[in-house]
Amino acid sequence: MEYHKKADLKVECIASQEDLSFFGITLDDVLDRTEAGMYFLKKAKELCAMTQGVSWTNVAYTLNITMLPDERVSFEFSERIEDYVVSLKHSLAMADEETRGPLEEFISALEKADEEEGRRLVSHFEKNIKAERDSSLPDEREG
Repeated sequence: MEYHKKADLKVECIASQEDLSFFGITLDDVLDRTEAGMYFLKKAKELCAMTQGVSWTNVAYTLNITMLPDERVSFEFSERIEDYVVSLKHSLAMADEETRGPLEEFISALEKADEEEGRRLVSHFEKNIKAERDSSLPDEREG
């Protein structure tokens, strides 16, 4: 695999089909978020950090996957607030009316915030999303 540091907290990993095979996965495993695909992404992100001297913050994580013409795949890992905002803006296209307004307000707040405040806002946002997702899962004790 090839690694390229794009900016602070942003690294690209380029994987060939042989690299994916080495991990025993296909691109579909990554796209379908199978256990093996998620393991690959975790390891690739760790290798990016090690080889490129990046200390991940574990806040504002985004991943862009791009197919390259030579059957290789680019995995761009980022924890930059700017990239997180771009990802949120893409989410607006799928947002329902109830979600759209608060999401637009959150994006606006992030765009106005400095780096430290932006990280604090994103951390709070992600904790709320996780708590909401966890509370909506069926209780295994029921039924």
